Amino acid sequence: MAARAPRPDPYGALGAGPSAGAAELRRRYRRLVRTYHPDRQSADAPAEAVEECVRKFIEIDQAWKILGHEETKKEYDLLRLGS
Repeated sequence: MAARAPRPDPYGALGAGPSAGAAELRRRYRRLVRTYHPDRQSADAPAEAVEECVRKFIEIDQAWKILGHEETKKEYDLLRLGS
């Protein structure tokens, strides 16, 4: 049986803690998206750096899909506490 990779922590991806409010999460998400968005990367940047930014951007986007909506955030928090 293959080992499953650990799921990234959405709070860690946004650099916030579970007690962060909606406004704080939104502010952190927007700041990180501006930093890591693929269109904002330099054309002469090494391919590895661009790939890392794309990976980070996807991780941030997935975190926001969970934490950006009150219902999904509550579900995630309940699952996290239950583990």
